[in-house]
Amino acid sequence: MKRIKVRKMAALLLAVMLAASAFTACGNSGGKNAGGTEEGTASGKITVGGWPSGDDAFNAAMAGFQEAYPDIEVELQFTDTTSHHQALQTALAAGSDAPDVAMVEGAYIAQYRDSSALVDLLEEPYNAGGLKEDFVAYKWEQAYSADGSRLVAVPWDIGPCSYFYRTDVFKEAGLPTAPEEVAELMSTWEGVLKAAEAVSIPGERWLLPDASYLYFELFCNRDYYDNDLNLVIEREGDMDCLKAVIKMRENKWDMNVDMWSNEAYAGYAAGSCVSVATGAWFGGFLKTDIDPEGSGHWAVTTLPGGVKSSNWGGSFLVIPAQSENKTAAWAFVKYMLATAQGQNDMFTAVDYYPAYMPAWEDKEIYETEDPYFGGQKTKALWAEIAGELEPVNTTLMDTTAEGCIYSSVNAGLEQGLSAEEIRDLVAADIEAATAEVKQQQIQVLKDAGLWDK
Repeated sequence: MKRIKVRKMAALLLAVMLAASAFTACGNSGGKNAGGTEEGTASGKITVGGWPSGDDAFNAAMAGFQEAYPDIEVELQFTDTTSHHQALQTALAAGSDAPDVAMVEGAYIAQYRDSSALVDLLEEPYNAGGLKEDFVAYKWEQAYSADGSRLVAVPWDIGPCSYFYRTDVFKEAGLPTAPEEVAELMSTWEGVLKAAEAVSIPGERWLLPDASYLYFELFCNRDYYDNDLNLVIEREGDMDCLKAVIKMRENKWDMNVDMWSNEAYAGYAAGSCVSVATGAWFGGFLKTDIDPEGSGHWAVTTLPGGVKSSNWGGSFLVIPAQSENKTAAWAFVKYMLATAQGQNDMFTAVDYYPAYMPAWEDKEIYETEDPYFGGQKTKALWAEIAGELEPVNTTLMDTTAEGCIYSSVNAGLEQGLSAEEIRDLVAADIEAATAEVKQQQIQVLKDAGLWDK
């Protein structure tokens, strides 16, 4: 779920490699109908690949899986998000060395959903179409091929966007700490700047890792393009947001480092970088990787600046066609993603909010106080946000466009541009960086009979 800064050539390479993959989805390697595999009937060894903290999630649910499927041995192969996707694209193109089950981050799904190097889960023996009504509709729809004839992934989670902040630092700075009060304070960009000034200690403490992420809030839903593939750059309140970004950088109230950098991670844990706005899954990053000793120092509320409810990221699981044990791979995918126990065991461990809606029926879990977040009912907050999410148009250009938000806004800040000039720069950079990939997207739609413009 890390935001990946993908440049034009990287995105182009991925699209070309996946399009060139001519591997067909083979049948399963063992006996029974995998779509209806009975517990305990699948066997053998599978590898599962992804990025942290997905491994912590799987480990949290592994006891239940092994009870259901005692004869399946699971090996986890996890690395950082960028390395995982690079290795996966290479393995799919080569036809070898891919894991039996692989995570795919939401920003990439458009680049995988038309690949014949992945199993079509609508076919026998998977019959995944029967699961459709149990999943969040817009996430499920993202996993279909452009023409709707194939389904290559099952959604894992969604990422209701929220604002994570250090309550200990807010208290020290004389700011409110209760989530409702913080949401009220920061519901305007003026309030955001007030908080930034209050917590700031020049050269020692900052509100955010990078001010440009305030602007990225307007795009974290990844709704960059409309159905006609027009870039939708103008957003409600974007000029006021960019003016706040400019003022924050001028006053050095942000660290001016990427939110995924080692400097930012150290700042979150030390309390020198006080907050960050991102998906619910970031709670798992804090607990397992970034600040495991930070229990009681963090809280969560709605996005600052009055930005509407949004979704950032969310993962999928896919089965490469080259897998030699598809029966066991499908058993793993179904247990982890299409059972309430599997999903909620993972949600409890790492805050990956389930895309599998029956998991939401366990009210005890969703009303549970989270000691890491000072006893706050974070899952209830994310449930409220999740209920307000709207579908988006997913395209091949999304990862490239996303990378431009961060780089172009920062370039504009370095040049001393105005808010309007920064927005124009972002638009121009995205259009230039995605020009070739957009033509590929148009061709995909033409091939599917969906483009007559």
